[in-house]
Amino acid sequence: MITKETISPTSIGLLFGFNNLDAYVIKLVQMRLQPLHAKSNFLAVRMNRTLTLLFCGLIISSFTGILPGQEDLGKIQKRSYSFKEAGKDIEYALYVPSGYKKAKPAPLLVLLHGLGSNPQQVIRYQGITAEAEKRGYIVVAPYGYNERGWYGSQGKGSGGLLGGRADDPENLGELSEKDVLNVLGIVRKEFNVNSARIYLAGHSMGGGGTIHLGAAYSDIWAALVPMSPAYMGSSDILEKIIAPMMVVTGDKDTTVPVQMVRPFARRMKETNAKHVYKEIAGGNHGTTFYRNPELMAEIFDFLDGCSLQVEEGDELPQEPLRTFTNKSGRKIEARIVSSEGAKVTIARKDGKSFTIPLSSLSEADQNYIQTWVAESATEP
Repeated sequence: MITKETISPTSIGLLFGFNNLDAYVIKLVQMRLQPLHAKSNFLAVRMNRTLTLLFCGLIISSFTGILPGQEDLGKIQKRSYSFKEAGKDIEYALYVPSGYKKAKPAPLLVLLHGLGSNPQQVIRYQGITAEAEKRGYIVVAPYGYNERGWYGSQGKGSGGLLGGRADDPENLGELSEKDVLNVLGIVRKEFNVNSARIYLAGHSMGGGGTIHLGAAYSDIWAALVPMSPAYMGSSDILEKIIAPMMVVTGDKDTTVPVQMVRPFARRMKETNAKHVYKEIAGGNHGTTFYRNPELMAEIFDFLDGCSLQVEEGDELPQEPLRTFTNKSGRKIEARIVSSEGAKVTIARKDGKSFTIPLSSLSEADQNYIQTWVAESATEP
């Protein structure tokens, strides 16, 4: 029996050297219809049967909607990438909601783990993926190089008494910070992310990292949520933070005592009235955060109310770039601007736009545009 597990469009496409479904369906049909000039009738029969199975698998996949990557939607993914400066692969965790559509920009939450933790643990805090699924958020949790990098909040060095080890690189803090930016870049390149709704949150060491990165790259973030933040720098950093910030802590936290957080929170409120401080009575450093879906819902409510202000002349969130191919084989990297009737307007990265007949593009591009039009019509 042909199932998603035994045969998939992705694996078949890679086998034939194609990277889109339409191209290798057409190729398979052509191969199926061409006579096989084999020396052995037995070999010819076997090849015909194999092609038949492959073709049937594609048809079944098409009707059931199993397209490349769709099987990962609505699940926590364990991923990695090659971090060149570090000389090794670095892990990160990713959650893409099942309702994600490339035609619609999605909000993105970057989530930073605490000291001794990891991406797979922090993304599983109760309520995070449930709220992300409900509200259409992509969530990504970088490693920050390793479990003790501090995301640069303790400087570019190895962290010393705050978690560094003898075998850590001398520039651990620098690598930890850069890892977050690398992963952010990977996600923004792969998915259609709403650039006005990119958020940063973290727990403990990750809370300190949220404050540090929130100030260092203030033009990226629409809101910040440091949870029980292990931030040991000066509160003067608040002068560099533009985004609204929600600081959450528990008054019974013995790891990051509330006495450390309250002075920062007071200065925070003086700096920006949009900042929110939530102190949980009886709250601790652990279960108050990782077993508290109600708190996560409240945090997402806060995020939903925050977005970057787009001034006149600023760049609005755009559709992702795509390589379009016309029927003569000429390629152009552009994004869809609009489509009306039998014509589509696309714009290159430099801003120059072209209105062209749909029929001049490859069949794969025509299908992509038709899907984009259909999905755009269902948006609120």
